[in-house]
Amino acid sequence: MPVGQQPAPRLNILRTLKIGSFHIGSSFVDILTSGVLNRVLITELGLWATPVALLSALRYLLAPLSIWAGYRSDTHPLFGMHRLPYIWLGRLLMLLSLPMLPVVTVILAANHTSVLGWVLATLAFLIYGIGSLISGSTYLALVRDSAPPAKRGVAVTIVQIFLLVSFPISAVVYGKMMPKYDPIIFWQVVLAGMAIAAIFFFYSIFGEEQPGQAIVTDDPQDQMPFLALLGQMWADRRTRMFFLFMSLGAISAFAQDAVLEPFGGDVFGMSVGETTRFNAYWGVGALVSLIATVIVTRKRMAHEQSGTTLIGMVLTAMPFIMLAFIAMSATRWLLIPALVCFGLGYGVYTAGAISLMMAMTSDKRAGAYLGLWSVSQLVFRGVGIFLGGAIHDTAILLGASAPLAYASVFSLEALGMLACITLLIQADVPGFVRNAGAQVTPTATLAAVDM
Repeated sequence: MPVGQQPAPRLNILRTLKIGSFHIGSSFVDILTSGVLNRVLITELGLWATPVALLSALRYLLAPLSIWAGYRSDTHPLFGMHRLPYIWLGRLLMLLSLPMLPVVTVILAANHTSVLGWVLATLAFLIYGIGSLISGSTYLALVRDSAPPAKRGVAVTIVQIFLLVSFPISAVVYGKMMPKYDPIIFWQVVLAGMAIAAIFFFYSIFGEEQPGQAIVTDDPQDQMPFLALLGQMWADRRTRMFFLFMSLGAISAFAQDAVLEPFGGDVFGMSVGETTRFNAYWGVGALVSLIATVIVTRKRMAHEQSGTTLIGMVLTAMPFIMLAFIAMSATRWLLIPALVCFGLGYGVYTAGAISLMMAMTSDKRAGAYLGLWSVSQLVFRGVGIFLGGAIHDTAILLGASAPLAYASVFSLEALGMLACITLLIQADVPGFVRNAGAQVTPTATLAAVDM
């Protein structure tokens, strides 16, 4: 080491692991709303999939709120702190929304068209979504603040792996607690999930920020109004093509989110406990392939990951074709392998797409570009969830059988993933990087993964 040069700051692994345990709580609340409740409402109570899917999509349609929340945490501290008050406020809202879920199921079980039931359901998901978006971006900002600049990618990787590991674990726990739907047991499941989540939310970030603690914020590059800046970015055809690629990819990957568990119940007569474990099967596959892909491609530059992404899209489309075949042929023994294959493909696709997203970000406009890509992911994930339910219900209204209705969703997802290939090629990520003059570095980051 040259004389006078200071060693690079080291990442406090134990501290990062403590902060990362926050996502254990995240998984236990997310599975309640995205998995268990959807299955109960659609299969056990016999509700239409479209309004249930729309409820699940609300949090993603509100995604621009996360950009505002991050900005507020940078510029408007509460009680002398920039991050913790926003995180705790958001997570408190999420927890307070959960007791409404068992109430909703009881009301809608008695009357599917109950105005009170649907109002409470909408209110619960709105509160949950607002809480999630307020706390999500500020939590990632806390992770960023907690690590030295050179190690921030590693820190975010560690905390995101917590999320990927915790999702299948929470799914198995809930499956064991409620193998069959029962209103009283559902109450117990919700209360247990709230308790587990609250403990990890508090433990993970307690003491991680002190009142008056300064944070480093990005200096504004110029005073260009936001709409003018957005227009300048959108004028580049490569930006438009990449936005469409990210958006269609989000729609195609998550259109099954609200109907996957009901598919197992309606087509194969599987119990709530069995279908809740669907998240575990594909979640484990995604975790394994994502980590493996990052390790294998860690020496590649971000803009060199188009090939990885293309492979991932094909590997994600193939299991959707398998699921459509399984639905029509009732070959139940292929179901779990297909879900694992979906996770494996999605992990490869996610690792590649994240790297490309980092490459499609100008150094001078990093915040604006990352905000644009985040909106494309979150908003259109919500659109995909809604469309999955709408496609299913439309097929049923046109006289299709339950297997054909589900097969329609899976088939269109496969077509969408394959169509993304053309959009990615037109985006010309290497050309964007050359023109933007961004500093490109090898990217082994999972920063934008959102299960």
